[in-house]
This record gives sequence, structure tokens and C-alpha cells, in this order.
Amino acid sequence: MDVLQKILKTQGTNVTAIDLEFKQIQNLEELMPQLANFSNLKELNLNGNRLTNLPDDLELLDTVEVLCLTNNIFTDLGQVVEALQTMPNLIQLEISLSSKEEEQFIIESLPNLQILNSQKINQDQEPVDETSEQQSQQQSERSMSAQQEITLQQYDLEQMAILYDNIREYKKDEQDDKLFDQQIRTIMLDLQSKVKQNNPDHLTNLYILTAKYNLYEICFKSILKYFKSNEKKLDLIFSKIHDMHLSIFNDMSNVIQNVKPSSKNTSQLQINQKQLDQSQQQQVDKSVENRLRQELKELQQINNELESENKRYLDLLIKHSKGEKVSLSNNENNQKQQDTYQTQVYTKNSQQHNNQIFQSKQSQQVNSIPQQVNVRNLTLKQLKDVINEIYESKQKFDQKCTDSKLPRETMEQHMYTFLNQKYGLKNLIIEWATSIINSLKKYAAEDNDIAVFGKILRNECDEEFRFVQTQVKNTMQELLKMYLRGKHPLKHQAEIKEMLNQRINGQLYEEEAVDIIKYMYNQEDSELLLDKLKQYYIVPQKPNDRRLTREEQLIQLQEKDKYKLEYQVFQKIILDFQLKSHEKYLKKFIVIFKEMDTDLNGIIDENEFRNLIDVLNFDASDLDIQRYLNIIDPYSHQQITFSQCVTLFSSESVPGSNGQMQILQRISEL
Repeated sequence: MDVLQKILKTQGTNVTAIDLEFKQIQNLEELMPQLANFSNLKELNLNGNRLTNLPDDLELLDTVEVLCLTNNIFTDLGQVVEALQTMPNLIQLEISLSSKEEEQFIIESLPNLQILNSQKINQDQEPVDETSEQQSQQQSERSMSAQQEITLQQYDLEQMAILYDNIREYKKDEQDDKLFDQQIRTIMLDLQSKVKQNNPDHLTNLYILTAKYNLYEICFKSILKYFKSNEKKLDLIFSKIHDMHLSIFNDMSNVIQNVKPSSKNTSQLQINQKQLDQSQQQQVDKSVENRLRQELKELQQINNELESENKRYLDLLIKHSKGEKVSLSNNENNQKQQDTYQTQVYTKNSQQHNNQIFQSKQSQQVNSIPQQVNVRNLTLKQLKDVINEIYESKQKFDQKCTDSKLPRETMEQHMYTFLNQKYGLKNLIIEWATSIINSLKKYAAEDNDIAVFGKILRNECDEEFRFVQTQVKNTMQELLKMYLRGKHPLKHQAEIKEMLNQRINGQLYEEEAVDIIKYMYNQEDSELLLDKLKQYYIVPQKPNDRRLTREEQLIQLQEKDKYKLEYQVFQKIILDFQLKSHEKYLKKFIVIFKEMDTDLNGIIDENEFRNLIDVLNFDASDLDIQRYLNIIDPYSHQQITFSQCVTLFSSESVPGSNGQMQILQRISEL
């Protein structure tokens, strides 16, 4: 699904909440492999879709605690409950129910459930006395009498969906379809928020009837807008919508006539207060948006100043990374005494947002004492932690740039942005940048994640490739889990999970590694990888002279002549193979891009982008080029990054020898 792919690319696999509300999903089974990639998923919203049932096994959603299934069209509540029983950590459920019996059935079938339809489940209720029970019964009877069976049930939504499908057969405007879905979503969310409030019965009835009226009014206006003819099929649709509206209006009239004058005044006051609150909230949201937009613009200006300052120290970093003695010459020192360095530091507290401006002191004469960068010796874990921090910061910063219509930064630019935001001082920025660069060279051959970050930093790999590597890791673990299930069908799920953890944190057998590789790759690649693994297998040790127990003898017989392999070594071989394949795929494009990128900063402007397409020579018309520019640089900032180009050319297709193919694929085959 496009929504899940977008979340995976922009936010990674660590998101805790996914909103799939009103996405017209009919089959959840197709989305399960994608949902399994989100290992920290806690909340899943499937409200307002067209699900008739759930997959029998929802075990892949073992981390989900909150699940919303309201406003779907389930045909068998029993099947839905059986599926939900396979979710071990489900504690809150939102689902449309038609009776108290269905609610009790869910509570009894899901003993771990703590919250059902926003109401806490009290499983250890104390017996109530006769008086309170009678009062509760009287209150329930009054409520039922007041409502007079005026409800918005699953049947109404089904009828609405059927009518919409009939209308959609004649509609051609996809944009109007999106507006249609958005209107339905707004109506249902508004109704849900109002029903949850502690309102009098007549107000609840009024809200429900208003929602029903608005739902069918959408259909009525839509069909009037697009069809003017008097065909029989359209007449039937018009008549049904009109009859439903007439019935709803009659019910609304009866409710309003039965309301007391004082209740009317109270209702009007509540409505006015609600409108006032909404207006104030909109003003606050707009104020926050304007403030964030202004901060981002100022931050972008600071980044540009830092970038120019960093270029002055680029030679210093390169020399130091080579082990050369670095000092400032007399001319540089004199120039440094004349320059001033100003940076705005943004600090946020609970009361206000102040812009603090500080000016660095003029450099002292260093003719006699050379200045040298203090390099930190980062461990592998420290380096990986810093890289993960930069990744997370880059994701958030990219999102802010998108919201504020600002250009994206390259990973190299953002590394300096990140260090500036974290440390602020120029000397610390240079110190940490030097340490990171040196550590990348030190650990790149040892760890694939380090190698990928280094290539992204040098614009030799696109930023989105790290998500591909994460998905490969998850796929390897899922295949190993499937293998263990098939090999040990009688073992409990907890035992399989324990075996999986032992393999991941230790060693796996040769047959398990071979099965994973053959499942993931074709015959040619499999043979290449299996040949690579041979030099890393651990040969079984011969038994020692001491006498073995019966259990040890049995284990030894079962594992006789079985070769093992460190899982981390196995994973690195697979990830290195993926990286090399991706490098080969991008090789020709990288060469051409660097020819256009004359200053080698990973950024090109519109003219260079047009020249790039001319050199790539995939017969793009002026209209196609303009469409590409609207996608990649919609606000004409003249800053198009290497990663943006790779993402664009990976998604756009052109005619090839065997039909349509991706632009990058065609380039790689030239």
C-alpha cells in the first residue's frame, strides 16, 4: 500500500502509530507483510474501511496494543474475535457493536482487554445494592425511551457504501472522490467526539440525525453535480437519497418539537461554546504554524552561513584525516582576526522562544603555537549511536522542510546542522566532524551500517537505501522464524521465539543459512553467496576424552558433522552483497551526476538537472522534464539533491527494450 511505503521511507520502521482511516481497505491480509516491518507498532487505526473479516492469524501484529476497527462492515463477529485472540498484547479495542450481548461476548472472549470502545473494563466488579441497581435500570429505561431507536448503525454505513459505489460508476473526477472520502471522515469523527460527551438524550439524538442527514446530503449533492439526465437507474438513486433525507428531516422535526425551551437554550449555549473553542483552536494552530515556519527560515539562513564557514575548514579536516600536522598560517591568522563569526542559537523553554546571538572572539595570534584539532577515538557502538541520532534528526528536519516548503539538505550538510544544534561551538563541531570521518574509515569494512552511512555522506548511495537494508534484516529474521516453525511444528510459539533469539544472538546452522539464501535470491546469486559463506563456517570440534552424559551424547549425534556460522557474520555477508548490487545499479548514474555537480556538494540546480537528463538520454520531452521538476523542486529553490534524483528516477518509468522500465534500470543497462 502506498501509505505504508511512504511511512517506511519517511519515518522508518520505528513508528509507534499508523493511521489507515478511510483508505477503502477491503482485505487486511495483503497488508500484513508490510505491517510486520514496523517492529515497534503500538497503535493501528483501521476506522471507516470496508473490511468484512480479519485474517485468521494476526500474530505478526504482536506489538499492537490499541486497535480501532469502527465503521467497517464485518459479517461475522465470531470470526473477528477469533482473529483478535491471536494478538497477545491487545489491551484496547474500538469496534462498532449493535447490542450489549456483543459487547459481553467480546469481553469474555478477550480476557486481556482493558478498554473497549473508550470504556474501561472492570472485571472485578463488586455487587451493587438494590437502590443503585433500580436507579440504573430507571436511567436506562429513560434513555431508551428518549432515543426512540434513533441510531447510526452498521446497516446505515453499508447502505451509504452501496449508494456511493453506484454513484462512482458515473464519476470520472478522482479529486472529487478524495473530497468525498474526506467529508465522510469529517462527519464520522465529529459524531464520535460528540457522542462520547455527557450530553442529554435529545442532544445525542440531534447529533446522530444530523450526521445521517449530512451523509446522504453528500450523495445527493454529488449526483446532482455530475448527472443531469433522467435515466431510470439514476432516478432510482435520486429517489432513494431523497426519501432518506425526507425521513431524517421528519425525525429531526419531532426531536426539536419535544425539547423543552430551557433545553433549547442550553443546547444553543453548548453549540456556541463549541464553535468558539474550535475558532480559538484554529487561531492557536495557525499561530504555531507561522512561528515554526519563521524559525525554519531563520535556521536555514544559519545553515547557509555555517556551510560557508565549514568550507573554510574543509582542507583542515582532510589534512588531519590523513595524519598530517595541521596549523594555521600567518595569513590565515591575520584574516581570522579581521573576520567575525556570528551564529544564532535557538533555545526553547516553557515561556518563550528567544533568539540568542553570540559573536565568537577574535582569534589570537598563533604564530608561535600551531592550532590542532582534538580528535576523539570513537568506539563502534559510539559511532553507530551518533549515526542513528543523525538519521533521526534528518528525518524530522526533512519533514519540517516539506511542511514549510523549504529545500532538503544532503546528509553531509545535515551532519553539520546536527552538530551545530547539539554543540553550537565551532571548535566542537570541527572536532566531532573529524572524529566521525576518521571513525567511518576505521569501521566501514567491519560494519555494513557504517559503510552505508559513509557512502550516503559521499553521495555514492541514496538516503532511502538504509530502509532497504533494514527491510532485508527483518526479512532474514522472518525467514529464519518460518524455517524453525517448519522444522519444529510441535513446539510452542514461545519456544520458537527463544530458538530464534538464540540464533540471532549466536550461531545458526549451515542448512538454515542455505535455506534463507535460496529463498531470497536466484540461483546465480545464491551460488555466489553460498561459496562466500564456506570460508566462515565453524568446523565441529572433536569430542574430548571425558565421559559424556546420555543427553550430551544425544545432542552430539544430532549435531554431528553440522557446520555453524555466526549470525552477525551471515547478516553482514548478505547486507554487503545488497550494497554492492546497489552500487553496481547506481554506478553509471553516479558518474554522470558528478559531472553535472561541478562543486561536488551533492546538489544541482534546474539547468544542471536539465543537462543531466540530456546526458542520460532517455527521450524525455519538455513536458516530462517540467513534470519531474514539479515533483523534485516544486518551489524552484534550485537545490536538487542526489538522493532526490535517485528516488525520482527509481519511481518514474520510460519505454525500454522489454516494455516499461524504471529510468535508473534503463541507465544501468546502457
